[in-house]
Amino acid sequence: MSSHYLDVAIGLSYTFLAVSLLCSATREAIASLFQTRAKLLLDGVLTMLHESGGKPRVRGIIPSIKRLLRLDTGFGLDKLGAASLTAAVMDHPLIQGMAQRGRMPSYIPSTIFARAFVSTLTAKYGKAQTAAMLLAQVGNEGLARTLLAIMGEGPDDVAALENAVRIWYETVMERITGWYKRRSQLVLFCVGLFYATAMNIDAIELSKRLWGDEQVAAQLAQQGADGVASGRLKPPVPPAAGAPAATPLEQAAVAKKEWQMVEKLPIGWPSARFDGADGKGVRAFLGALAFALMGWIVTAFASSLGAPFWFDGIGWLLALRGSGARPQTETTPVVVQTITLPSMSVAKPRLD
Repeated sequence: MSSHYLDVAIGLSYTFLAVSLLCSATREAIASLFQTRAKLLLDGVLTMLHESGGKPRVRGIIPSIKRLLRLDTGFGLDKLGAASLTAAVMDHPLIQGMAQRGRMPSYIPSTIFARAFVSTLTAKYGKAQTAAMLLAQVGNEGLARTLLAIMGEGPDDVAALENAVRIWYETVMERITGWYKRRSQLVLFCVGLFYATAMNIDAIELSKRLWGDEQVAAQLAQQGADGVASGRLKPPVPPAAGAPAATPLEQAAVAKKEWQMVEKLPIGWPSARFDGADGKGVRAFLGALAFALMGWIVTAFASSLGAPFWFDGIGWLLALRGSGARPQTETTPVVVQTITLPSMSVAKPRLD
């Protein structure tokens, strides 16, 4: 394969990787500022406890601003009502002790949540009761049927109820993880479209420039190769479960670092596309704008694929450029010789 083809592919992949890293850092900064993970966790608990009707009460611009300002009412637990089981459980000391004031934990271990759930019920209705009696007093038929179905025909005590809550919590949290991934991909696309427009990261125009200028393509490909080899370019590692999340200032510092890297790419304003349409009328300008929008959308879509995708792509292209196609080798037939071993049996002496 021609080296120029690979240089263009590596240069584009390197650009998309840099933009993806910038978008990921921006998304994490936004999530940290507005406590997106904690808010999504609260939505999951509302779903788990069959109180989905309370979700509209904790949504909106005003609650988001309150969470940004770290106000105690930022998550709107008081709006759920005094009879809300979700508000009572999330306000338990075991859960409130996992976060700072004005914040909520973005991750709650299943054992801690189950213990807080059972403790909330026993504190309100008494300890000397079976699991069925406790759930009957809650008045939530959907939740009671779910937990009793998980318990099955086993013991009907508080320990069995706590184990059922833990199982149900882990099941719902798996769905919440899927929700967050889909939402994160949409946020990455929107952030990528913003950066593509603001910095004129036109994938189509960049492809044309790299194809027409072998020197720029080779330089950009070399930057990508050096970045991967030195470890300067690497996909972000998600924090471990229960690990303290980075502060907004730390996330902003990471975003600034990625911004500086993207600024060094052969992109930006003024645009050769619009310069070519200058003075040729409105039709030429609209045509240039349409192609620019296509290029920006391609960049935004590429950034939404995530940094790990482009990191692996660069590694594969670099390996292909370094090794080339595997040469074909002629195979020679292998002759297998059969060797017959002499018999090891010993003749018995004849007795007369």
